[in-house]
Parts: sequence; structure tokens; C-alpha cells
Amino acid sequence: MLDKSIAKNEAIKIMAALDESKQIDLISKYLTTLTVQDAYGIAQEIEYLRAARKEYTVGLKVGFTNRNIWKEYNASSPIVGAIYNTTVKMINKTFSIDGLSEPKIEPEIIFKLKKTPEADMSNEELIDCVSHVSHGFEIVHSIFKNWQFTPADTIAAFGLHGALLCGRFVEILKVEKSIRLEELYSFNITLSCNGKEVDKGHASNILEAGPLEALRYILLDNKNLGRQVILNPGDLITTGTLTKAFPIRAGEVWSTELSGIDLSGIKIHLS
Repeated sequence: MLDKSIAKNEAIKIMAALDESKQIDLISKYLTTLTVQDAYGIAQEIEYLRAARKEYTVGLKVGFTNRNIWKEYNASSPIVGAIYNTTVKMINKTFSIDGLSEPKIEPEIIFKLKKTPEADMSNEELIDCVSHVSHGFEIVHSIFKNWQFTPADTIAAFGLHGALLCGRFVEILKVEKSIRLEELYSFNITLSCNGKEVDKGHASNILEAGPLEALRYILLDNKNLGRQVILNPGDLITTGTLTKAFPIRAGEVWSTELSGIDLSGIKIHLS
């Protein structure tokens, strides 16, 4: 396991790169034995640094749940990272990508929890732990040039998280639970830029079973995270991209259309 003082020093370097909008060498380039568990230790130190400046966690992101993009990003399994009060926003007409390095956009499904889930729960029990569901965009970015990194580098660098732009949250009523569960297995999505379709996705792109499986992944993968993860009522869980992730530029308008699920498409103007 990485020495705590080394993990803290790496966290300071990573936060400096974020604050100064600069890219840095891969951590694994000079910490050649860096493991996934080491990287989660660095990520924990980043949480401490952000907490010291009043940035508190409001939930978790699950990245690389779409196996279709694993080869492109040198991934072999999903990752988990923190999301913050300063990075999660309700979607508005515009969003500034200023200060983000090589940003990309990912359409995702977001859950809000009403009670703490357990790893051995059935799908019916898991959905009963969710109070609301939303559709949004995660804006990801890379402090490593050209999106080249190892999985451990990715985890250490806040899971590539830049911002989570949430659409309207829809309450999951008890009488609709079975309907919502079926929708989360079977819906389709179309992603467009400036009115032109760029990709299509399906619920099954998320761990081959739909977004709810990303929630289960967090609970099952505690042994690899370097610490026990406890999910609390009110936490948000964003479950990974439903399509490929696409580079974005200021001036573009990105939008989605969904079918087979009671959620509206979203639109964002980038500045």
C-alpha cells in the first residue's frame, strides 16, 4: 500500500493541476508500482483536500461501466470516484467548459438514494432504495495529455470528473416501481451535437444489465476501493456513459432524446 505521505503529496500535485488548468505527467510514470488500491488512497487524500476548502461529497460516479469504450481508454473494469457540491449542478441553458483539460461529454442516468442499499439485494430491493431518477450529462476531462493513462492514473485523478449536469429528478413512486425497473433495463438514447445525431445508446450498455447494475458495482467492489464505501440517503449516483464520450468545444449545443423511459431529453449550450 502506498505510504500515506506519498499519497498526500500526489494529491496536492493533482489538485494543483486542476486549479491551474494544466496537464501533468502520468503518476504511474514515476510511481512505477502504482496499484488501483494505491490510486484510491490518493483519491481519498484529494477528498480531504477538497473538504478543507468546503467542497464536500454529495455522492459517487461510476466510470467505465460501458464496456464498448474500454479499449479506447485502456480500461479493464469500472472505477468509482467522488462527486462534489461544487461539481454537481442542475442543468441550465449554458455551461462553461473554461478551465477543463480536453473535456468530453457523457449522457448518463443518475439515481438519488432514499435509503442505504446492500450488495446482496435483489434488483427489486435495490430500486426500492432509490427515491428519484434523473438523466444528465457528465463532463469529464483529463489532466493527462491525449487521454492516455492507466486505470490507476484515472482513479487518482478524481475519476476524470469535471461536472455533473442533472436534468429534472423524477420520483419513483411505489406503485410504479416494477415499471421503472423494466424501463431501466430497456430504454434507448440518441445523442446529438448542433442538431446532428452523433451516437445511439441502450440501457444495456451499462454493465450489460442497465444503470442499476452500476449501483450494485459500488457495493460489490468495496474490497478494491481501499476503504469501505457507505452510501447514505440523499446521495447521488451517476452510472456511466450510455454512448461513446465525445470531445466538446465552446459554442456547441448538445442534446439527447430518450425512448422507453419516463425521462425527458436534455440540452446544453457550451460556452
